[in-house]
Amino acid sequence: MIYSFRASRPIGGNQQRRQRAMATQSAAIFVVFIFLYQANPVFGCTVTPSAAAVLAGNSVSVTCTSIAGVEYVNQWRRQNANIYIAPNRITNGSVADGYSVDDSNPKIVTLTVKNVSIQYIGNYECFCINLESGQPKDSAYISVIETEPRFIGTDSLSSDDPANLTCSLEFAGSANLLMQITNSAGDVLKKLNQKITTNVSQQFDLPYTTSSAIEKMYFCHISLSDDGNDQKTTIFSRNLTRTVQFSVRNVSIAPESPERCQSGGFCQKDSVILCKAEGSPEPTYSFTIYYNGTTERSPTAKYTVKYVGQQVIQCTASNVISGVVYSNSISFTTNVTEASITSNSAGGPNVPLIVGLVVGLGGGLLILIIILILIYFKRQKRRTACCNLEQSSEAKPEDAIGTKDSTKGNKGNNTNINGQTNLAAISGDERVLVDNALYSGAKGGVTYSTAIDPSDGGYAAINELGTNRKG
Repeated sequence: MIYSFRASRPIGGNQQRRQRAMATQSAAIFVVFIFLYQANPVFGCTVTPSAAAVLAGNSVSVTCTSIAGVEYVNQWRRQNANIYIAPNRITNGSVADGYSVDDSNPKIVTLTVKNVSIQYIGNYECFCINLESGQPKDSAYISVIETEPRFIGTDSLSSDDPANLTCSLEFAGSANLLMQITNSAGDVLKKLNQKITTNVSQQFDLPYTTSSAIEKMYFCHISLSDDGNDQKTTIFSRNLTRTVQFSVRNVSIAPESPERCQSGGFCQKDSVILCKAEGSPEPTYSFTIYYNGTTERSPTAKYTVKYVGQQVIQCTASNVISGVVYSNSISFTTNVTEASITSNSAGGPNVPLIVGLVVGLGGGLLILIIILILIYFKRQKRRTACCNLEQSSEAKPEDAIGTKDSTKGNKGNNTNINGQTNLAAISGDERVLVDNALYSGAKGGVTYSTAIDPSDGGYAAINELGTNRKG
């Protein structure tokens, strides 16, 4: 029988040091893991919502939910005082007065504050039992709005009396408060942004005084938010509206068509006069006409002029605030004449359009006539030149030149060449008329010769060739 033995190598110093280092690292990793596990357990409970702001007299509920590794929700506390203890093998559980609990599912327990008031504000904590890690917890903060927010204000009973508005909130608890007063266009007129922490009820007001450009509607926006966990969450909001009442002001009176009627000037009969004003409630209107010692009233915002002659037209705008009538008037003085053309608003022709068409057509016709006259005189001038040419072609025998019968005209030569009398020298232009012929002649001791181009209408300029030369 053969036996084989393998001797083991003794552990050297370097190997022992490596083993000790690895053991130390493993222990360190385990300690860090346990620390992180205890500080950030994967088990625990969460409360929703994390904050609430409730109008006094209402109820509010918060729910605690256990997550992986937790057996059940153990208790609820407010400001470190127990308000709920879960039933277990030792106790039957309990709920403080003013609260109710739904623990039908021991891992999801809902706590309800039945009638919220200032004594219930504060931090509510939920604790969850875990046998290995203790009691992880989460919390919610409940705040109270003592009364419904208000947007109040005064009325403006004269143009010198502005309206004073106030947006108001009574609050106890902890939240970020934002209040804004805006107009109908959405412009922010006044703003308050404040962090609030108070255990007693406090009133927070945002006042605003209207300008001379008063409006009928103003708006107040109130918002409470919680910025826990670096996220701002709205826990309460209200949008309030205030209708401001103000007496009649800025009354105006004017004709609908200024070209037909002017204050202090003339108006055409059947012109329409309009009356406008500002006010809240909306004003009502009436016209009073003072004419020829008589007075006539018309309850309308639009009046059609019907009397001819000098008259005063007065508009009165009125509204009622708290049973009191507020009025404001303005007058329009004019001298009314019979309308030769009725206004377009009355169903008649459009006077400005007619005048424009007449003026436009008349101007165009005048320009056309001027152009035709210029063309006519230009043509007459050309015809006169032709007549002068024909008159100058009459020749006399003593001025005859050429090879055939020649006669001398008044201002040039008319020569019969080969039986044709077609040559004429035009005074001042020295041009001759010859049908497809070469003209040669002498005048004043100077010999002329020219070739006739029919394309020039039979006319050609005489070229001076020199003294005693024949072409």
